[in-house]
Amino acid sequence: MSAGEITANDLYQQALGGTFRLAEPVARKCAANFLRFADALDSQIDSSHRVHALTGFGGFDSARQLRHGFESKAGQLTEALTGLQDSALRMAAAYLLAAGLIRESDDSHSRALLAASAGLEPPG
Repeated sequence: MSAGEITANDLYQQALGGTFRLAEPVARKCAANFLRFADALDSQIDSSHRVHALTGFGGFDSARQLRHGFESKAGQLTEALTGLQDSALRMAAAYLLAAGLIRESDDSHSRALLAASAGLEPPG
């Protein structure tokens, strides 16, 4: 779990427990920024999936190793981008929950869970 994910989870728990509270307009504005960021990552995540399987490296053992290294880095990129998106969605949910906007928070939290699970498999 990355530092961003830990921070987002901690903030969500504080909002859930009532120790983190915000006025509704402030919460909506903060959440909107995180949601916009999360949405902007969709195309980057899709692009990163396209480089999980590369061609054109040739048949030498060194070429296969090089290809495997690049494919591994692509997988790490997808994982990092998905983690960023998940953290952004969880932060949005925490801000909304801190203002008592339970329904909106549940929607953002659901998106976070979907984003996290989508990162486990390439889009089909």
